[in-house]
Amino acid sequence: MLRAGASHPDADMATTSRDDARLYATLNEYLLMEHKYTPKLRLPVESENGEVTTGARDGAAHVLRCLKMWFDLPGEVLIDAINLFDRFLTKMKVRPCHVPCITVSCMNIAIDEYAARNNAKRNVSIEELVSISQSACTAGDVSRMSHIVVDKLGLARGGGGCGGAVTALHWLRLLRDLMRAHLPEDELLAEESELVNLLEIVSCDATCANARASELALVLLFHELEKQLVERSEKGVPVPESVYYLYNFARQLQIHCHMSDASLTAWRARVRVVLAQYEARRALPQRQRLVWRLSERTLKVLRPTDRLTSLLPTIQEQHNDLTPSRNRSGSESSENEETSDWPRSPVLPVYCGN
Repeated sequence: MLRAGASHPDADMATTSRDDARLYATLNEYLLMEHKYTPKLRLPVESENGEVTTGARDGAAHVLRCLKMWFDLPGEVLIDAINLFDRFLTKMKVRPCHVPCITVSCMNIAIDEYAARNNAKRNVSIEELVSISQSACTAGDVSRMSHIVVDKLGLARGGGGCGGAVTALHWLRLLRDLMRAHLPEDELLAEESELVNLLEIVSCDATCANARASELALVLLFHELEKQLVERSEKGVPVPESVYYLYNFARQLQIHCHMSDASLTAWRARVRVVLAQYEARRALPQRQRLVWRLSERTLKVLRPTDRLTSLLPTIQEQHNDLTPSRNRSGSESSENEETSDWPRSPVLPVYCGN
C-alpha cells in the first residue's frame, strides 16, 4: 500500500497534478520506445574470425569518454554516442580496423544532435575530434562514416525530440523527477551530476550494454540511495521515514514497467561489480608514461643538434700561403652542407618551470 501523498503510475490523470500527469505520460511514451533503442550485442571475448571483441568495444567507449572530458561536453553527448555505437555494432558486422572511425563518427553525430536539440552552435569540429582521438582517419572518412551510421540506424536528419533515442540518461532524469515530485525536500535523492557520472562509468562496460534503460536507471538510483543509507548508519543517523516510501514507489514503478525481480537482481549485481572495479582502478597510483608521437620534421625543430658529433676535427694552426683564398660573398657553399635542411628560423631555448 502506498503511503500518503504517493500516486501509482497507472492512477487516473484527473486525480494528479499537471506535472505528475506530464511525467507519467512521458513514462508511458518511453516504455513504448525503449525496446527500439536497446542494443543486443553478442561480442566475443577473443576474436577468432576478425570480429570486434568486448575489449575493443570497451576501448572505444573509453575513447568517447576521453573526448567528452577533453572538450568538456555534456554527459548527454557521451551517452548518446555510446548508444549509437552499440546499436551500430548490433546491426552491422564491423571489422576491427573500422572501429576507430566509427567511434569518432558516433561522437560526431551525437554532437550534431545535441546542438540541434538545444539550438546551439557546434563548438567542436570534426578535425579536432580526429586530432585528439588519434584515430588514424581523416575528417572526410569521419564525415562519410557518419552518413553510413545515420542511414543504417534510420536516424532523423538534424536531431530533435529525444535525439532519436531514449537512453538510460532520459530514464534516469525521468525517474528522479518522479521521486522528486513527491519528495521535494528529501535529502536522500542524489544529485543529477553524481548519477550521470555513475551512468557514464557503467555505460563504458560491455557487461551492461544490453541492459534495459529503465532497469539500469532504477538500479543506479537505488545504488546511490543505499550508499547514502550506509553512510548514515555508520554515523549513527536514524533512517528517515521517506526511505520506506521510496522503496514502495520503486516497487510500483517496477510493476508498471514490467521489470522482473530476477532481472533487477542480476543487473544490480553487475552494476556493483563494474563500480567496484572502477573504484579499485581509481585507487591505484598512475604509473603510465606518456608517449609522444612526433614526426621527423618536428624532431628536427625540437632537437636541432641531433647531427652533431662529439669528435671534433683537428684545427690546423699553421698558415699555408699556397692555400687559395675562399670567397664568402656567395651562398653557394651553404646549399651543399649536410645540415642544409635544418630549420632556418632561430631556435629558442625552452625552459620548464618547476
